[in-house]
Amino acid sequence: LYYGPSIFERAGWSGSDSLFAQILVGAVNMLTTVLALAIIDRVGRKKLVYWGVSGMVLSLLLIGTCFLTGERLGLPDGVLLAAFLCYVFCCAISVCAVVWVLLSEMYPIRVRGVAMSIAGFSLWTGTYLVGQLTPWMLANLTPAGTFFLFAAMCVPYMLLIWKAVPEMSGRTLEEIERYWTR
Repeated sequence: LYYGPSIFERAGWSGSDSLFAQILVGAVNMLTTVLALAIIDRVGRKKLVYWGVSGMVLSLLLIGTCFLTGERLGLPDGVLLAAFLCYVFCCAISVCAVVWVLLSEMYPIRVRGVAMSIAGFSLWTGTYLVGQLTPWMLANLTPAGTFFLFAAMCVPYMLLIWKAVPEMSGRTLEEIERYWTR
């Protein structure tokens, strides 16, 4: 998200068009986050992750394809923007919203504060590293390679959620703590 304008400019968009696209990205991100908060308990954390991360993978593959062959295939600029907005939607409705809810539920009360601090620090460190490495990846792996790599990185996340994280919707914090400490 940090590099939206430069990504759109690399795709051949003008500076003002790429900034407008970034405004759309921010609006989709904000509105989808509100939607995620409204539906997370009804839909369920795992289902949101499965659908959202699947959409992220497909969107990232389409973005990579736009960079790889979009010009040769004559794809309009709107395809890249739509794929980018779809990625933002899928990410905001799943990973971005669910991770913080899961983290706040999965630790026993006696260690929750310290555990959340460590988890939050780890997440922000990862965000920082992705933010710092993205320009290097765009330059060295090409934009297509960068987005294909990001798509591949989603797969272990989905597998981890599938194997290690139970659905906790509709349970009290006490029930969740009993599950984790048994």
